Amino acid sequence: MKVKVDQPYTLAELKPKLEAAFPEYTVKFRGPKVLIIGEGKIAGAQIFGEKKGFVRLNETFPTMGGQMLFALSILLLGVLIPFIVFLTAFKPKQVKLRDNVADFLRKEYSSAIVQSKKAEAADLLDATV
Repeated sequence: MKVKVDQPYTLAELKPKLEAAFPEYTVKFRGPKVLIIGEGKIAGAQIFGEKKGFVRLNETFPTMGGQMLFALSILLLGVLIPFIVFLTAFKPKQVKLRDNVADFLRKEYSSAIVQSKKAEAADLLDATV
């Protein structure tokens, strides 16, 4: 997911801000250009590099062990069963964490707050009634 931002940022300055905003999450670097935000061993989000104009944010397992265990389960159990378990048990938690971090980044680094599509639709409905 790309989060549009107006102000420049660096991962080094982003790490303490995320730690202060989300004390229940762990924030750490995985290499020089990837920042991992995790809640437990299942839910996580990663921020890639420092780009102008946007932040690239994906959901992931926060630990390498979790990623390896998922890959091993695909090899041992086939593709279908691990992906059904992933989509029902792990993915919703990861998406929720990613969306929380994306909302924080929008508030922190955007000069204008963009309304969500649901809020815009509600405003349009109220205006016509």
